[in-house]
Amino acid sequence: MARIQTKWNRSRIGRRNMKRALAGLSLVILLPHVALEQSSTTQPSTQPAFEMADVHTSAPGAREGCVFLPGGRFECHGATTLTLIATAYSVNTDLVLGGPDWLSADRIDITAKAPPGQASKEAILGMLQTLLADRFGLAVHDERKDMPVYLLAVGKKGPKLQPAANPSPPACPSVDGAPGLNHRACSAFTMADLSSLLPLAAMNYIDHQVVDLTGLTGAYDFQLDWTGKFAYVAAKAHSGGRRAVSIFDAIEKLGLKLEPGTRPTPVIVLDNVNRLATDDPRGAGKSPNVPTEFDVAEVRTSKPGETERLTAQNGRLEILSYTLRELMTVAFDVTGDTVTGGPKWLDTDRFDVIAKSPQVMSAHAMSGMLKTLIVQRFKLEIHSEDQPMPVFALVLGKRGPKLQQRELLLARSECKLSPVETGRAYVCQNITMAQLAERLPDVAGAYLIHPVVDLTGLKGAYDFTLTWTPRARLPGAASRGGDIGQPPGGVVQASTPGGDLTIFEAIDEQLGLKLEERKHPMPVIVIDRAERTPGGNQ
Repeated sequence: MARIQTKWNRSRIGRRNMKRALAGLSLVILLPHVALEQSSTTQPSTQPAFEMADVHTSAPGAREGCVFLPGGRFECHGATTLTLIATAYSVNTDLVLGGPDWLSADRIDITAKAPPGQASKEAILGMLQTLLADRFGLAVHDERKDMPVYLLAVGKKGPKLQPAANPSPPACPSVDGAPGLNHRACSAFTMADLSSLLPLAAMNYIDHQVVDLTGLTGAYDFQLDWTGKFAYVAAKAHSGGRRAVSIFDAIEKLGLKLEPGTRPTPVIVLDNVNRLATDDPRGAGKSPNVPTEFDVAEVRTSKPGETERLTAQNGRLEILSYTLRELMTVAFDVTGDTVTGGPKWLDTDRFDVIAKSPQVMSAHAMSGMLKTLIVQRFKLEIHSEDQPMPVFALVLGKRGPKLQQRELLLARSECKLSPVETGRAYVCQNITMAQLAERLPDVAGAYLIHPVVDLTGLKGAYDFTLTWTPRARLPGAASRGGDIGQPPGGVVQASTPGGDLTIFEAIDEQLGLKLEERKHPMPVIVIDRAERTPGGNQ
């Protein structure tokens, strides 16, 4: 497994990088909207079931991800019901049709364990199907429908591919190369392997399944070099894209072509699905025995001048030169400004944590173990309360909202981010203002360093498209709002001649709403007591 390192800072981006580092402890992560291998959606009359399973609603702000772990353990955290269904049946979420509006809004945590001897991925996915049928009343059937896909075919001049030098297992790792490009060195790769890779490696370009029509049956060695979609769109807008290489250009250099099309595709049609039930058909209270403490752990004062670093590898956690407040943000999965109180040394004294879990754990479980560790070693005493905190309040603009309320609440509640010439487009359907406020910091985090709170008073659900320019691409960003991008005095300025808009300007002009920085009661963790010298090293 690759060694993962990341440096912490107190911004929302720093917290996001921290969670990525802890995710390095997991073996396989299933991401939403990823096309996996096709399989039949017909449930057998007798389906294997998890030995133990805990299912509950996710905590607010939970990050979406599912993971297979050693010993037949399976976890999902912050996963929508749609993602759970797509994962269970090994299909892209776009191939799951029908269902209520909450299908891609409600978020669920699952911690489960397979019976001994049934730890294969295929067996666990079958158990997830059973779990969804039991807990959610899920019923589905198979159909074939013409669906949008990308067609991989041989170019006019034929393929430019070298036969594989060695009959080794297929691999296509990221490698170093010219800056500004993604680089993949693929070896012993078939066209079926390439078709499966593209939606994963270039998901901003390839948002549908890739169908192999090349007719090539061999294994090949080749390299893919391309510009990320957002960078490609920016380059096309500002320099004509002379040095930008789209994934389609990269495929063409291999003597192949990748084009959008339609194909009769197996899909899953939902006949019935219920919101999460509280009862457990397989026995209340049965849940996997997840360790809450590290097997061995040392917490010590850092050496002077040591560099901040977090490394997670094969169940070993190494955190160097972190303050106690920073350790708490990792353990409690919060931002630094939501941990308040305590003595001054919480922000000056730095500590190392070297710990080993009794088994390879998920990032979620590892954070919980770190929480137990620092509470014990620093004799932490804390409580939670609401305090006035800096937020961005989503409020009505002076001229009222420019939103058309959806009359029929049948469509799924979801938003999709995509690059456009002027920056980013956030296309939403059947979305409430509370849902928009929750999601905005994830897609416009360079502007929104504080949480967004819905204070519009609007109760309906809406369809809209919000388009803005990323902060890094905005000319004169400092003069248009300093570090947070908020216009001075709260007055929205006119957009630039080139059509660039900050997120604040876009929300005002396109939605008739405003984002205002203000104080608002928010939940915080208050430190009542902490000992300066950690104890209890094993």
